Formats: sequence, structure tokens, C-alpha cells
Amino acid sequence: MNMKSKSNLYSMLLFLFLISGNKLFAQNTADSTQVKDLYYQALNEKAQGNIDGAKTNLTKVLALDPKNDAALFEIARLELEQENFGDATKHAKRATELKPDNEWYWILLADVYKRKQDFRALTPIFEQLVKLKPEKKEYYYDQAYAYFLNNQLEKALEAYSGIEKKFGSDDNILVARQEIYLKQNQPKKAIEELSSLIKQQPDSSKGYILLANLYLKMNQPKEALKILDDGHKHIPGDPYISLSKADAYHSLKDDERSNKELKLAFASDRMDFEGKMRLLISLMSDPKNKEITPVVLDLADMLTITYPTDARAFALYGDILAQQKKLKEARDQYLKAIDLNSRVNTIWEQLLQIELTLGMQKEALSHAYKASALFPQQPLTQFFAGHAFLMEKKYTDARSCFEAALNFVDEKNTPLLTQVYSSLGDTYHALDMSNESDQAYHEALTLDSNNVGTLNNYAYYLSLRKANLDQAAKMSKKSNELEPNNPTFQDTYAWVLFQQGNYKEALTWIEKAIANSGESSSALLEHYGDILFKLGDIDKAVSKWKEAKATAQNTGENVELLSKKIDAKKYLEQQ
Repeated sequence: MNMKSKSNLYSMLLFLFLISGNKLFAQNTADSTQVKDLYYQALNEKAQGNIDGAKTNLTKVLALDPKNDAALFEIARLELEQENFGDATKHAKRATELKPDNEWYWILLADVYKRKQDFRALTPIFEQLVKLKPEKKEYYYDQAYAYFLNNQLEKALEAYSGIEKKFGSDDNILVARQEIYLKQNQPKKAIEELSSLIKQQPDSSKGYILLANLYLKMNQPKEALKILDDGHKHIPGDPYISLSKADAYHSLKDDERSNKELKLAFASDRMDFEGKMRLLISLMSDPKNKEITPVVLDLADMLTITYPTDARAFALYGDILAQQKKLKEARDQYLKAIDLNSRVNTIWEQLLQIELTLGMQKEALSHAYKASALFPQQPLTQFFAGHAFLMEKKYTDARSCFEAALNFVDEKNTPLLTQVYSSLGDTYHALDMSNESDQAYHEALTLDSNNVGTLNNYAYYLSLRKANLDQAAKMSKKSNELEPNNPTFQDTYAWVLFQQGNYKEALTWIEKAIANSGESSSALLEHYGDILFKLGDIDKAVSKWKEAKATAQNTGENVELLSKKIDAKKYLEQQ
């Protein structure tokens, strides 16, 4: 039973009830008009999303009219949404006391106790609802289940028998009874209950699957297989029986047969596309299913073959491949999905993220133009597109994307918001917008003071400008404390120290950076030479500049400044 939808329906009906002129507020107070006005204001504030304003007005209503059950109900609903369970309980309970014949008040009180997991308090509520609305079957079921939750198992059995007498036999009753018998440690009765379901409906897979699952719970997979084999005799090729067989074989550690049954189920026309999607998602999401990864990939491949024109099949295959770190193969599937349907932003996000991770910058740039144009209001798409532009030094385009991401990102999504501000800091720096860059970094660090990437980049760019070097040193030192042995962060700290004139300590940190880098870096070697020059070791400085130049030439970097340093045998700054 969906209590929330009923409560929302009640709110609408209540409002219509009010504006139709019914004497809802016919209280013995001199302020009835004010009470009405405050109540209407509260409903209006709530409709506009101003919860605090709505609660303030409802509190004023109750101050003037403590027995206003409608206000008590509304404020209890708001308190429940905010998880103020104590006040929600108090107000909802008071509403039921004032109007014990109002079912919606009782439903709200039940919702509160459910959220509090106070199951003992639920039973008298559903007993009351059964009395109020004896024609509503769902309240009888809720009452029976409340007994079950409170371990009042005999009462629960009596309640289900009562439902059967009043409304007739129901599969749900048989299933509920077997759960009770199992909890009572009476497995034979549980088996008998589900066996009766099979006898009543021998051509329905439900009974066979439920009984097989019961045997699996009891750690009897062989018995489960016997039941399922019998089920397949009555319903040949049923895919859901095959799925249960796969579970049983998996329990027996017979992965070959388990995988065979999974594939049989997946190949069946009786399982629709959505069912197959749900199955794959459940298999890839379950951490216990790591050992069946190969068959999950086979099933995903089967899905694309069976549904070659459905982009969702290729997108899901891509997701599964990406989860298995098969990024190139995942990219291929996302490209196929986009060819079939280019209007799904999450596929573009995955594609861009993978291309950036793989260093496919030209490809990412091409896709960034398309994605940013297609989804101007999708913050994550704009974020990844922005990085594609940033990597290719398309700074104006990057700025547009990051600013678009900032405009549409949810303020509660702190991790993404932090990254957007940090990326804007990088972009504004590249565009020589120093003040804007500093402000963006400041916003990022306000959200997350331990964001190592932001700490490092902000410190480095300050050092290049020779601005706020003390602040830069603190940030760079902190990034190294948070993530030791990162050569990029160590290089930044060395360069900040260099700009401060602390050349000896700078030498220590550049040597750490080179030791941890694992590969030749022209930037590190050039900084090494610069520091050595300041320490008076000219010959070694020139030697390091030469190494830096050779490394840079191999990667196509600009070597003009390095050449000038080498020829002049002197440290020169970038103009």
C-alpha cells in the first residue's frame, strides 16, 4: 500500500474541501478568519517548496487553535519529511485523538511509526483502520503483516485466515503463511503451504519457484532442483524457472550448468527486453556475483544481437564492459548506442569520460562539441565536455561548458560542484583572468578544503604569478601531506619554494618528485636545472636543461626557452 500517494491525495482533497466553503475551521475562537488565512498561507508556502514558511504558519494556527486537526496533520507530514520523528509522532497522534474517524490521520501515524521502525505501535493503528474501513482488503493485510513484524505469529496466522474467509483465497496468503511457518521453525508446514499452491496452479511457475527458493533458504539446493525440474515438465522452457535453476546450480558450485540456465532464460522470447535488462543490472550490481562476470558479458552481447536497434542494449553492454575496466571495448558499445539514439545524455557522459581517461583527446574534443550542444542544461555532460576542451586548449569553449555546468548543478552535489569550481579556476587562469581564477579556487576549497587537485593547482598558478606565496606554500604543503609521494604535487611545492628563494629545500623536493615520477619529464628536469643554477651549480644545471630539451623534443613540446637557457648558461624566465 502506497501511504505517501494516499496522503498526497488527501492534501489535494483537503484543499478543495477548504475552498468550497466547508466549515472546516468552525472553532470556538475569535480568530477563525486569521486561522483560515494562516492555514491557506501554509498550504501555499508548502506548494512553493518553502517548508520552513509552511511550518511557521501552521505553528501560528495551532497557537490560536490547538485543536485544529487539519493543521496538526499538515505539520506532522512536514515533520515526517524532515525526519523530525518525535514531533511528527506527537502531532499525528493528536490529530487521530481529535478525529478518530479520519482514516488519513491514522495512515500518517502509521507512516511515522514505519519510518521510526516502531512496529509494535503499528498493530493498534491497523486494527483501527480495519474497523473504520472494513471493506478495504489492504488494511487487513497491513494488520496481519504488522503482527508478523512484531513476532505475534499466531495472531498473524489468525489474521490471514480471517482475510481468506472474508475475501477468498489468495496466493499472497499462502506465501505469507509459509514465511510465518519458517519463522516458527516449522519448515514442513511451510513446504506444505507452497506445495498446495503448486497443486492449485500446476501450470504457473510461481509455486515451483517459491518452493525452490524455500529449499534454497534451507540450504537444500538438490531438493530445489527436483521441484524446478518438475516445473519445467509442466511448463517447458519457462525462463523464470531456468533462472531459479541457475541459482540452485550456483549454490552447488556447478557454474557450468548455472551459466547454461542463465543463457537459456536469456534466450527465451517469454522474457521481455525490460526483464532481461533488469536481470543484467542485478547481476552486475551484486558484489557476490564477481565470479560470473564472463557469463554476464556473454548475456550483454546476446542482448545486442537480439535487439540490434535498441540503444539501451548497447549502452548497458558498455556499462558492463566499463565496470570490468574494458574501456576501449566499452567505448565501441557507447558509439553504437549513440548512432542509434543520440539523445541520451548519460551515454555521452560515459563516452567522454572514457575518452579522456584513455587520452583520446582529439576524439573527446569532437564529441564534446556535439554533447555540449545537445545537452546545454546537463551539468555532468557539460563538465566532461569542458575537460575535453581544456585538454585541447580550447579555453573559451571550456569556460562556456564549466559555467553552464555551474548554472545547472544541484547545490547539494558538493563533489561535482567542487570539481566544477576547480576546473573553472584552471580555465580562468589559462585565459589570464587571475581574479576570477582565485575566486573559483576559493569557492572550491570552501566546499572541500582537502581537495588535493585544487590545492595543488591553485598553489602552482600563484607561484607562476609570484603572488601570495605564503598561502601557496601552505596549500602545496597540505596537498603533499594529504597525498604523499605524488611527483606533481612535490614539483609544485619545489617551485613554490623556488619562488620564495628557498633553493636548498626546493632541491630536496624536486629530487623527491623526480624519484617518484617513474619516467622522464621535461618540466621536472627543467625545474631541477633552474634550482641547481640558483644554487650555483651551473654545469649540472645546463646538463639538466639539455636532458629536459631532449625529452621535450621527443614529445613535441616547445623547447625555445630551454635552448636559450642552454646557450646563455643562465636561468631565464618565461616572458
